[in-house]
Amino acid sequence: MLAAVLRDCCSDTMNTPVDETELESLLAEQVRQLVPVFLQEKACADMSSGNAAFLVIGRGGRIAGQVFGTEQSRGRWCLGIALRKASQVWATGHATGRFEELVYAGKLNEGDFGLHRPDLIGWEGGVPLRCADGTLLAAAFSGFPGERDVAIVKEAAARVPGLSLG
Repeated sequence: MLAAVLRDCCSDTMNTPVDETELESLLAEQVRQLVPVFLQEKACADMSSGNAAFLVIGRGGRIAGQVFGTEQSRGRWCLGIALRKASQVWATGHATGRFEELVYAGKLNEGDFGLHRPDLIGWEGGVPLRCADGTLLAAAFSGFPGERDVAIVKEAAARVPGLSLG
């Protein structure tokens, strides 16, 4: 069924909204398709050696994602980082890196979000996304350089009707 939905949403009807209960899976599928493309970049290939992880926390705490590569220990490490990034976005609604900037500038109090400074991830790669109804999806990628972690999530989200940067 997912393949059929992807085929439909990636056709000429890109502006047709997708059932929001499937957005997490559709986003994960788009990331799967983009990983080989990003691995063609020397910086991504050198840093990850093909090992990375993607995770999205969606409606009701539903989680979708994947660990990439052949080194289980490296994949496990990337998944742990992706989980920390996504869970911080889920708690705050702010991109990782940006949230820390706001905290250290005194514009936000991390305690208001149930976080403490030793728990802040600091690395880029956690991205808030919004469903058409405003529901937050907290997506994160880990394994590539930070700006490329963000780029793969943003590019994947742009391919899924009904999602926007949040």
